[in-house]
Amino acid sequence: MHQIILLGDSTCAVKDDEVRPETGWGEAFVQYVRDGWKVENFAVNGRSTKDAISLGIFARALETAQPGDLVLIQYGHNDEKLDDPARGTDPWHQYIVNLCYMAGKMKEKGARVIFLTSIARRRFSGGELTDSHGDWPAAMKAAAAEAGVDCIDLTIPTMLGIVKAGEEESKKYYMHFDAGLYENYPNGDEDDTHLRPEGAEWVAKMVYDKLSALPDKPEGIK
Repeated sequence: MHQIILLGDSTCAVKDDEVRPETGWGEAFVQYVRDGWKVENFAVNGRSTKDAISLGIFARALETAQPGDLVLIQYGHNDEKLDDPARGTDPWHQYIVNLCYMAGKMKEKGARVIFLTSIARRRFSGGELTDSHGDWPAAMKAAAAEAGVDCIDLTIPTMLGIVKAGEEESKKYYMHFDAGLYENYPNGDEDDTHLRPEGAEWVAKMVYDKLSALPDKPEGIK
């Protein structure tokens, strides 16, 4: 059975029951996978390219990969944390090196690799959505060119979606809600990074649409 292997951070990862309704978009993506394929989700909360390699997460995914598999790689949220030497990476140096390393190893296994830039944080200032990802999305695009793989931009489209929904309505996508709505969060939450089911569905559909629009549509998606 062929696989779609997901590598990434908490925005993509499978969630434990105690943090629900938090949902990774990778969980919602399974509906877009063809019969005869399965999703192997190696995304882990808090991980960057650096510690995905150092902690053996990437090695486990690489061991799983088979010829013909599709590998979607989305890191960046935690590579940006330069104050944490275990995770932070310079966007124009180590981040690119790590991404090219991952892509090269997966291609050696005969898998197709596609990079995905980070989804936007819902971060408003004075009524305006602000950019929180700096150079990392552009650096990922540069890494994709160097590695010879496709790169799908999710940063700008998710920013546009947030702006279109508006400052208040866009909360529905994220873990930003009032008290009393969810049992796990009796006091509510104000997390503008992680997704609720509505947000996971939104991003998963976006990933599917953009994969489908590639000139060489990947096998494995409907």
